[in-house]
Amino acid sequence: MAIIFITGLSGVGKSTVLEQLGREGYHVVDTDYNYVRAIKNGATTERVWDEEKIINLIKRSKQSHLFISGCYSNQSKFYRHFKHVVLLKAELDVMLERVTKRTTNSYGKSAEEMAEIIEGYKYVLPLLEKSSDIMIDTSEVNVEIVCRRLKELLYM
Repeated sequence: MAIIFITGLSGVGKSTVLEQLGREGYHVVDTDYNYVRAIKNGATTERVWDEEKIINLIKRSKQSHLFISGCYSNQSKFYRHFKHVVLLKAELDVMLERVTKRTTNSYGKSAEEMAEIIEGYKYVLPLLEKSSDIMIDTSEVNVEIVCRRLKELLYM
């Protein structure tokens, strides 16, 4: 069975897409919850994938298709397990508006977190673009179209 990995910065629609795919009966996992751990990186603390938990998730996915999402510095270690690595992206102003208005996640509401999103747009997004095999711009596309494209990837 195929594993489709959906990555991207905050505000591009990862959670919304997973929610829709879940309603349609697909197995979905948002790795932001229960699949990360904090590590010390010099003077800062960084959240990364808990590699043991990700490996176990991959092993359990043999019975059905799986869509997972996340955006962590160690995610590329697992790319070989995914049928596709899909980058959802959007214009910066669209991302900032979405995180400001969303009610399901508080990340991005503070000035510091907003600055992190802007920084990620400048420095992380280009790295994600280089390492993803499919990119979908969600700036002006509704969730149904994005989900249809993702479901098509299961059979490509």
